[in-house]
Amino acid sequence: MPKLYTVLAIMVLLTIAGCSGPTNSNEHNHDELETETVSFTGTIREINGKTAIVSAVLSEGNPESNVFVDLSVNQDETFQVGDIIKVEYDGAINESNPAQINTLSVEHAE
Repeated sequence: MPKLYTVLAIMVLLTIAGCSGPTNSNEHNHDELETETVSFTGTIREINGKTAIVSAVLSEGNPESNVFVDLSVNQDETFQVGDIIKVEYDGAINESNPAQINTLSVEHAE
């Protein structure tokens, strides 16, 4: 009977070890390096300190909406209401009103 328990314990441990995470560490690191960067162009409607409310179309096929943009990511430029800006963000949109994004860069649109 003790041999049966030993065999069952070994089988359980092998099953657990087989179901664990990736065995190739390069495969795991490759996934972490892939980040999406998305951009849009919009018009500054309001500025409050280092943030702005920008009116823009965030994704194709959707109507124009407002989004919070962090202007502090670009200390080299001065922004004013009415400016048309290009904003890059990480692709995630927090659905609130106005929408919120993680601003990666912001600059005057050309």
